Amino acid sequence: MNLLKQRFRDQQHVIAVNVGGRNPDVMGVLASAGAHAAFIDCERTGIGLDVATELIRAAKVAGLTSLVRSWSKDPAVLVQFMDRQVDGLVVPHINCAQDAIDVVELVRYACGDDKAPSKIVIVQIETREAIEALDEIMAVPGVDAYLIGPNDLAYSLMGQRSARTPDVLAAVDGIAKRLKAAGKPFGLPGKLDELPDFVASGATLLYYPIEWLLTSALKDLNARLDALKR
Repeated sequence: MNLLKQRFRDQQHVIAVNVGGRNPDVMGVLASAGAHAAFIDCERTGIGLDVATELIRAAKVAGLTSLVRSWSKDPAVLVQFMDRQVDGLVVPHINCAQDAIDVVELVRYACGDDKAPSKIVIVQIETREAIEALDEIMAVPGVDAYLIGPNDLAYSLMGQRSARTPDVLAAVDGIAKRLKAAGKPFGLPGKLDELPDFVASGATLLYYPIEWLLTSALKDLNARLDALKR
C-alpha cells in the first residue's frame, strides 16, 4: 500500500508542498526536510503535462509521493497524468457525487484493479454546490482525502476570491466539522500562525506552497542577522 494512503487511513498528518513551478531539484530537499508529498500544481501555475511528467519522476527518485492537481476534472485530462505514473490526483471542481465517482472510476480504468488501490484520490471541496452535496460526495468509496479550498469557496459564496468574511469562515468550519464527524481525512492550507486552528479542526492534510516556506525562512534569517548586529 502507498505509505501516504496509509497515513491518511491512520489519521496521521501529511505535509504536501506545492513546488510552484519547474523545480525538480527541490524534491530531494523537501524529502530530507520532512515533506510527505510533492504537490504538482497544474491548475494554478503554468505547469503543463511535460513539466508535470518531469516532476513526477523527480519526486519518485527523491522518495516523495507525487500528487498532481489537474486543471480539469475531465477524465481525458486526468488519464494522461495516470499514464505518467503519478501517485495520486488532486481534482478540482468536485460539485456532486457523480464527479467523485467519475474520478475513482478513471483511476480504476487507467491502472487496472490490481494497481488502482495503491493510487491516491483527493477531491477538492470549494463550491457552494459541493457543500450542498457533501454527504453524497463523502459516501463515494475510493476517495482517500478531501482538500478544502477556502479561496475558491470564498469566490463561490461571495464573488470575491480569498475573502475571509464571517460567512466564508463559517462555511469552512462547517465543512471541516462534517468531514471530521464522518471520520474522513481532510485538509486545507494553513500558515504557521494558523496551525493551532488547523489541528483543532481535525485536519491532517496540510497544503503548503513553497513560497510560504521561503517567506518564513527568509524572515527568520533576517531576524537572526538583525539580532547579531545589535
